[in-house]
Amino acid sequence: MTERRIAIVGGGMAGLAAAFALTRKELRQRHKVTVYQMGWRVGGKCASGYDKQRRNIEHGLHIWFGFYENAFRMMREVYHEWDTRGEPKVPLHDLLLPQDFTPIGDGDVNEPGEYDGEFPSEKGVMPGKGPVDLSIGNCLSHAIGLLVRFHDHALGTNISPELDLDARSSRTLARGNHPRLPPGTWEKGKITARDCLNISVVWLSRLDEDMVSFGPEDIELVRRMLKTASGATKQMTFARRRVGELLSQALSLAEPLVFGIITDILIEQRSIDRMDGEDFRHWLIRYGASRSLVKRTPLVKALYDTMFQYPDGDIAKASYGAGTAVQVVLRMLGTYRGAVAWELQAGTGEVIVAPLFELLRQRGVHFKFFHKLTDVRVSPDTKCIESLHFDVQAIPRPDYEWTTQVRGLLGWSNQPNWDQIEGTPNRNADLESFWCNEKVGTDVVRQGEHFDDVILAAPLGTFKKFAGDKKVERLPRSPNSSRPEAPREPFDDLYEYSTKFWNMAAKLQLVPSISVQLWSNRTLAQLGWTKPKPALVSGPDPLDIWADMSQLLEYEPCGPASLHYLCDVFPSKLYEAPQTRPDVQALADLIARLKTLNWLKRKARFIWPNVMMHGKFDWSVLFDRAGRTGPPRLAGQYMKANIGPWDCCVATAAGTSAWRLKTDDSGFGHLYLAGTWIDTGFNTECVETAVISGMQAARAITGEDIEIPGERFLHPSRQYLTVCDVLRGCALSPAE
Repeated sequence: MTERRIAIVGGGMAGLAAAFALTRKELRQRHKVTVYQMGWRVGGKCASGYDKQRRNIEHGLHIWFGFYENAFRMMREVYHEWDTRGEPKVPLHDLLLPQDFTPIGDGDVNEPGEYDGEFPSEKGVMPGKGPVDLSIGNCLSHAIGLLVRFHDHALGTNISPELDLDARSSRTLARGNHPRLPPGTWEKGKITARDCLNISVVWLSRLDEDMVSFGPEDIELVRRMLKTASGATKQMTFARRRVGELLSQALSLAEPLVFGIITDILIEQRSIDRMDGEDFRHWLIRYGASRSLVKRTPLVKALYDTMFQYPDGDIAKASYGAGTAVQVVLRMLGTYRGAVAWELQAGTGEVIVAPLFELLRQRGVHFKFFHKLTDVRVSPDTKCIESLHFDVQAIPRPDYEWTTQVRGLLGWSNQPNWDQIEGTPNRNADLESFWCNEKVGTDVVRQGEHFDDVILAAPLGTFKKFAGDKKVERLPRSPNSSRPEAPREPFDDLYEYSTKFWNMAAKLQLVPSISVQLWSNRTLAQLGWTKPKPALVSGPDPLDIWADMSQLLEYEPCGPASLHYLCDVFPSKLYEAPQTRPDVQALADLIARLKTLNWLKRKARFIWPNVMMHGKFDWSVLFDRAGRTGPPRLAGQYMKANIGPWDCCVATAAGTSAWRLKTDDSGFGHLYLAGTWIDTGFNTECVETAVISGMQAARAITGEDIEIPGERFLHPSRQYLTVCDVLRGCALSPAE
């Protein structure tokens, strides 16, 4: 069989996942895969590398969630198949460990605090193996089940007060008489908040098991039980007051969340794209949540913070499509396995990227590094991709060693190995920067000569334009009109001949971020943190996501006592600066440094009480190998503003999902799309979405039946006509 030549542009997780799927054992002989990558390493936002001090430098904080089924499954297969040529292989289950303690900041601007957050975990269970139940009822039931655990934790040994059970609920319970309800739960005419939650868990589990008989009374029962549980919190005396406050807020959001999902998805059968036309906060309010609660609760803010849903990095522009937000909430709370969050025990480059890269090379995938995409040309008939144009940034010697040993693991350097590059390269050049124009030549690869199909897996910012009127829908130029001899600007062909492509690129919004790594002379306890090792979200701005990553010190030089990663969105539109502005990154990094300085002086004490001395930040807390004193010790830390267009995340702002294109909907023959910016069915910026997109591109090219768990989650695959008419009768009826 003739090999089909596949060119993958972009070696981020989307491109690597596509290469992985295309070279599975049953497909390997059918495809010749070449990955074109700017710079000297792959991984995209997951790329990490060691600096001159042998410290691991990341793009940001990477926490893997327990619902990353496809990402975990891929890495399980990588570690199983990867041949380390006789070298010891550290098992994946030793490099990705559960992170059980996930506190949430309370949102207080002046005196920030946090609520303890701990999710039940299963010992010895890791995602990515076996089937996963993605039914709506199962997800809702598991999510409400967490509130039962939360309820018990908040009350301690206190007893939940009893309330009168209304007659309507009693009749519905008697009719259902479900064996999973403990005896005497409702027969006595009294009920507790815990009973209400347990009834909701059982009844929601029936949503999938017995769809035909699940009618208006059942939905009203769930609504009533959730409302009753919420109201009961006003009579409770919580042993843990702070946790009780958060439980009360969660219960107040549970009923509108559950009722909104049942109404929109099961009854009205609205698509996720349609739901995404409305911001998640507005959606919650429309289904009965208090406007003031939605505005102030850290539970909602934590969702937006975790998924970076702030276009232009501006908190005032917060926007998250309701459909996608609902997907994330249910996947995160209702389908996680083992633990809700998983933490890497070494750099992302060592745990994830290098093993995947080495395995792909063993499978025969060819990597062409130092290739910066500058244009994509369309054939004269405007129907197909004709050629890909690259600037060649450097020419590596044949013996160039891409990965390096990092104390028993394989990793990367955060700079090219300049000694293994031909000629006299500019060693000060940042070959991964949007504003770096270093090149030693060009390379043009053509369809039919060098490739048969191309997967565009580069970040959206690679080809996104920032000029022109984005309020007016772009119309394609007539194919019969005279075509200019050369495109006016790079990527103009894609815009000229595809209205859909132009609209997608123009209307999706970017989110810059800030990444900070602090090495300290003190342990976590010595800094004043008295709780378990944390991964905190919605903490003190402007660095409101923090995790203690001291476990990485095992792979770094001795000296520091602890290591901390912090990140947040970065309000800026500097990503719009033209490529002729090489000073832009330095300006943004200066702002990042000033933000970090301000955070240390004003906010660090709220999570590390012992960093203050005589009312001022004690600079000796920071580890500095150069021995500087005072604020100059900040130079020994790492701060980066991720404002490059291809460093930015892509927001799922309300109304933007409709502009995303599916992998095979580019509008051009031989061109497939992959990345967190396409329509994967799960359109939020995360590793799982990137992996799904790569798998979808491979499936579109091969025509193989590749199973991708989660891509159809909450996308109705059938019409529930058997109960639709019955359910509509109660869709808008108020709960009693």
